[in-house]
Amino acid sequence: MTIDVVEVKRRLQALLNDNNLVNEYIRQYGPTIDIKNIKLVKERKARSTRAAESGEGNDPVFEIKVTCPVCNQTDIVCYELRAKSQQILPNKFLVPCYTGAMGYRTVDYTMLSVTVCPRCLFASPDKKDFIRPNPSGPGEAKSQLMSNLIMTLQERIGERRALLKYIQDYKTYFSRPRTEDAGIASYRLAMARANVEAWYEQPYSFYKLGSYCLRIAKIIEDSGGDNREMLRDALAYFKESFRTSECPSEEIEMQVIYTIIALCLKMGDQKQANSYVGVFTNLKNARTAEMKVNPALNTQTIERWQEKARMLWEDRDNPDLFKNE
Repeated sequence: MTIDVVEVKRRLQALLNDNNLVNEYIRQYGPTIDIKNIKLVKERKARSTRAAESGEGNDPVFEIKVTCPVCNQTDIVCYELRAKSQQILPNKFLVPCYTGAMGYRTVDYTMLSVTVCPRCLFASPDKKDFIRPNPSGPGEAKSQLMSNLIMTLQERIGERRALLKYIQDYKTYFSRPRTEDAGIASYRLAMARANVEAWYEQPYSFYKLGSYCLRIAKIIEDSGGDNREMLRDALAYFKESFRTSECPSEEIEMQVIYTIIALCLKMGDQKQANSYVGVFTNLKNARTAEMKVNPALNTQTIERWQEKARMLWEDRDNPDLFKNE
């Protein structure tokens, strides 16, 4: 570290009075002093704090402790959402939006859903990826990850740390309330894990990558930023998920096709969106033919998502179709 960077950090510490904000500022803007950017960082922090503390009612979030399957770090905080504490409605891209219910205040759980190991930065929104308390009895439940995948994640600790090269205190950085920057970083770390899963051709890998991109896009949109790059990345991952037929669940596979249509329309590519609308018709026709041989099959899931896509397509010229999405 040069003396110039040290001096910049010293001045930023005096201006921001928060070491995590200093590191966040440098990660975003580099080792330079810019009052406008300093104000932006302060405003984002204040907004996150207000969001965490605003509203009346009980806190819908509680903590459990899990263990990292990669480095065996114990007592990692995993933020969980109390059942029925939020009304959860998906936006056009199927990203959940939260509103407090049953006497609980509203919390944007998107910001907290990814659990991050503060030692090796293994990250996932699925607590089954961690070693955790056994929900059905004493002892612990093992991680659902394969051993060879865990070994590769152990080898790539340095890559994950490189994503947060200006952050020193990982535990504090990912504690509650999380800044927009920390929320985005948590999903980027989850993407690092999902990329390893994709390399091992694990089911749902590209679906997860696309979903994480959409959550990053929502955080960026909510903070007033430009999320088009993340939407493009999400589209590429969902198209790869569809191309490789990686989703064993028909429900998820139909969601992938629907989301591709939504993203194409968002980006103004109606021709490509229309081609994927036609995929539902092709799938329904193929399933109908299969039902002649196997009457136990049905087209209900296909038809349900086909109808959702049809409604999007018919409203494609509405300038407010994706407002606040």
